[in-house]
Order: sequence, then C-alpha cells, then structure tokens
Amino acid sequence: MNALTVELSSEIHEKVDLIAAEKGVSPERLVSEMAAEMVKQHEAYRLFEEMAARGKGREAEALELLRRD
Repeated sequence: MNALTVELSSEIHEKVDLIAAEKGVSPERLVSEMAAEMVKQHEAYRLFEEMAARGKGREAEALELLRRD
C-alpha cells in the first residue's frame, strides 16, 4: 500500500474523524474507502462517455431497434 499525505481544513478533519467513529473505522480507512469509491465512479462515468460517443449519430438506429417486435 502507498501512503498519501492530504491537507484538510480543521473543520473537514473533525468531520472525517466523526464519520469514521460512527462507522467504526479509522479516519485513514474511511478516506481510503472514499477515494476508492470516487475512482470507481469516475471510471464508470468515463465508460459511459465512451459508449455515448460511440453511439452519437446513431439515435435513429437505436430507436428502430426498440420499436421491433
């Protein structure tokens, strides 16, 4: 595992500590899980954009496929 130093405002740091305590994990674990989720969401968004770009201009074709019985 790699280490990453992040500077947070006192207010955010306190809130991270509170949330971590509520979830029963360390603040480091909470931030790590949040970062992993953010990466997952970003990758899904990029995939969606790539798929949308491949389908651009083919809307009529897609609608025709939906109309088929």
